[in-house]
Amino acid sequence: MSEERFDRLENQLGQVIQGMATMQQNMSTIQQNMSTMQQNIVDIQQNMATKQDLALVQRTVSDIRTDIAVLSERVDSLEVTTRIGIRDSIRNQRSMINNLNYDLANQERVSTRLRSRVERLEDINNSIEPEA
Repeated sequence: MSEERFDRLENQLGQVIQGMATMQQNMSTIQQNMSTMQQNIVDIQQNMATKQDLALVQRTVSDIRTDIAVLSERVDSLEVTTRIGIRDSIRNQRSMINNLNYDLANQERVSTRLRSRVERLEDINNSIEPEA
């Protein structure tokens, strides 16, 4: 029974670690995309000559900044969610380990009591048996 719990814990930790790696990759991709978008904004601003084109570029920049702010909020939210998930997972694992320790202590106590009962019964049995 305890092996199953440890296997589940190990599996959960593996999933958390895998999720963190994926999150880090996604964050890196988002940062690269943000850098690319910022570079594209600079390139567009340099290539525009007229006021109309410049106004369009400014609206695009504003939209991109809004998108970047939204992405930044999403990344922050993902970080908070991941931290909460990890904290809750660790809390649950500690609780499971405490339960396992409690079960183990109970089993040790029961084993000790059974051992002393068996020894008493053996002593009684040995004293009852006729000596040959």
